[in-house]
Amino acid sequence: MSVSAPIDLHHLDATLDLWMCMWRPEEQVSFETALVRSMTDEHPRRTRLLALAACHVIATPRLLGAAARVAEAAVFRLDDIHEVEQATLSRHNLLKAATRMRGNVLGIELLLARVVAGAQDRSADALLEWVDVRDLVAVARTTVDARLFSEIEQRIGRRGRYQRGRAANVLGFTIRPQPAFATAGAGHWGDHSPEIGDLRRTGS
Repeated sequence: MSVSAPIDLHHLDATLDLWMCMWRPEEQVSFETALVRSMTDEHPRRTRLLALAACHVIATPRLLGAAARVAEAAVFRLDDIHEVEQATLSRHNLLKAATRMRGNVLGIELLLARVVAGAQDRSADALLEWVDVRDLVAVARTTVDARLFSEIEQRIGRRGRYQRGRAANVLGFTIRPQPAFATAGAGHWGDHSPEIGDLRRTGS
């Protein structure tokens, strides 16, 4: 049975796109602070639910603790919390698996090779949409397989604008213009602006 989430998943993905650019510990701490503050009662209910959803996906100890306190305080109905948990479970699992692969450039290259070779491995395909963009760029810089390089370009091109921006501006990896069919409607990251987690808006 499909779950109708009380949150906008597009805006959730925009927030996660920004989180996946928080590479330094101090950036991650500031981002966590922005999420926790977004769950206070000074914000609209939809913003607080969105922050709660992001906490469930990212699931650092600090964010899980904040989510637990919100649940204990009965800020939201139990039905809402359950729906958020169900709606975010697949994203949580993918992000957790991708985080475990951080730095495993060879493992990521093997996953890419399976996909490029035509293996019908849906789990590998889904995981590659979440692995750290730094590792994708690392594979691109060492591979001698043009098919892998093209696959990486397409996957980075489907990431959200924050990850694409980091790949270009920090890592110096700018993708070549992609055919319209390669990017139109592809991926789930989109180009929405995050309602929460934007450190420039929160002043964190």
